[in-house]
Amino acid sequence: MARLSQFIDHVEKQVLVWTILGLAIIGFVQVVSRYMFNYSFTWYEELSRYIGVFVAFLGAATGVKYGMHFSMDALSRKLKKPWKNILAVFSNVICALFFAVVVYFSWKVVGKNFAYETTSAAMGMPMYLAYLPIPFFSLVMAFRHLKVAVAEARDLRK
Repeated sequence: MARLSQFIDHVEKQVLVWTILGLAIIGFVQVVSRYMFNYSFTWYEELSRYIGVFVAFLGAATGVKYGMHFSMDALSRKLKKPWKNILAVFSNVICALFFAVVVYFSWKVVGKNFAYETTSAAMGMPMYLAYLPIPFFSLVMAFRHLKVAVAEARDLRK
């Protein structure tokens, strides 16, 4: 499990850096093209939206890893050590189950877009590619929540 986690971490960092860098470069080219040559790329807005969704889901998966998502901790602050860990295990398992459901239903959406061969308006890109980050990064988030739940359960034994 540690090897898989390290691999996901490495790939995640690389993809996040290169995706944001690519978006910045494409945006720069779009601005230069529009103001210097009076020409605008029709596909830029659509591509930037898809990349934004991709980065948002990737960032959400990263947020689970570092515990950066907001949470209501009024109850957990009042609890003592073993009950705090039990609550953390329970909430992370619930989150993992939620993201497993998201994976299931979003994979169905990806499959339907693949079957119907729908394409985007400006780029003509297959729409299943635009929806693919949702099940993929939801799976990563489910994995990360399970990893946190296991760590909390181990801490409970100590």
